Amino acid sequence: MLEAVLRKADSLRCDAIACLGDIAGYDRRFYNYHFRRSARQCVSLIRSSCRWVVPGNHDLFAVKRVPSWSNGYRYPENWFQMPSSERRIAAGGLVWSFDSEDPNDLGDEETDYLNAIPEYEIIKENGLNLLLSHYICPDFTGSTTRYVEKQHQMGELWKFMSHHGIHFSLSGHSHKPVAYFSHRRAFSFLRAVHPVPNESIYLGHEVTMILLPPLTGGNGRTSFSVIDTETRILDLMHEKVT
Repeated sequence: MLEAVLRKADSLRCDAIACLGDIAGYDRRFYNYHFRRSARQCVSLIRSSCRWVVPGNHDLFAVKRVPSWSNGYRYPENWFQMPSSERRIAAGGLVWSFDSEDPNDLGDEETDYLNAIPEYEIIKENGLNLLLSHYICPDFTGSTTRYVEKQHQMGELWKFMSHHGIHFSLSGHSHKPVAYFSHRRAFSFLRAVHPVPNESIYLGHEVTMILLPPLTGGNGRTSFSVIDTETRILDLMHEKVT
């Protein structure tokens, strides 16, 4: 799936590619093509193809890296050596315990790379400042079990974006087939994010957070996003890979 998307991005003449994390993780509950997977090959493809890369929660677990922000949770020193049953108890429902995570084939080079990439990136393209992260500030890597659902949970992100002059925040982690949006000038007093089922979306000029669909899913359908920073058009691309 990753190879297919990179070929498509090349055919579309994309100027640059960003990866929003979860490169190496593999949750056996959601995927059934075990024999074809290779975290090492995925990291190699990402390294050679992407200008910007940030880690997701599965990447951190794969390389035994503790996130910088964990909602006040203090990871035990032996967290990565614990059996999954003990991690689940120690997590107390606050952070992911990765009970169903399969082993990976990462080598030292790939492990060092995933340990070195920043938890978020702020980039500037055509006068737009973009925040790239796996999930929503301050949980940049999606390592906690908290999903942002209410407007009051967006406060820290809006402060961060205002401080850095960011126009759009782009994240993954949602595992939804469509894009979800949240605007600083809230359209709802309660709900933080709202789905937009369109394939082509004008982003406008409001300060906005966008949760993008994942590249891969258990049904073999790829989803990746293309942003034209001149026109501010977001296009969602879908490919069926067998």
